Amino acid sequence: MEYFLLCTLWILWCFLHSFLVATKTTTKFKKQLGEKFAFYRIFYNLFSLITVLPLFYWQGTIPGLIIVPLSPFLVICKYILLASGVIVIAGSFASFDIGEFIGIRHAVSVDQQKETESVISKHGLYGIVRHPMYFGGIIYFTASMIGAPLPQFLGYLILAIYMMIGTVREDRRLSRELGTVYKNYQKEVPMIIPRIPRRKT
Repeated sequence: MEYFLLCTLWILWCFLHSFLVATKTTTKFKKQLGEKFAFYRIFYNLFSLITVLPLFYWQGTIPGLIIVPLSPFLVICKYILLASGVIVIAGSFASFDIGEFIGIRHAVSVDQQKETESVISKHGLYGIVRHPMYFGGIIYFTASMIGAPLPQFLGYLILAIYMMIGTVREDRRLSRELGTVYKNYQKEVPMIIPRIPRRKT
């Protein structure tokens, strides 16, 4: 019963996390809140953080069998992948405005038009894959499943799947909203798996 409830809460969190940032939702809130909408992103990030921490804590307190037992080789693989995921996520943050991501810049400035401009930036990791933050998250949560008890394994699995679905949904949203500019970006840069350079003959 605990496993079912845990999975249900994780799926609910993923749904709310996606729903609150969906175009239809934000458009509706923007009309209702007016100038106060500038604080929406701060609220969204705080809500996501406050609601996700108890889930991480609770799943860590539930006992369960280890699905993928650790071996010396898997320990090395796990920590290499975890470090890689963190590096990729940190690298993606380095390519855009942190204040804008958190929502501070929106709260102190009326101009919110910059939001979509940085999305098609090809600087740093965004010149290698279109969604490096999702890519890093998938690596991190997949690696976290190794050696994890069943409750944590299920939580990380749901988050990894959510990251994959989120990548596709975000890519479609940006293509729809930004049109030709983003479609050209799609042709030049892969969505989430870096291309292996072909050897010239």
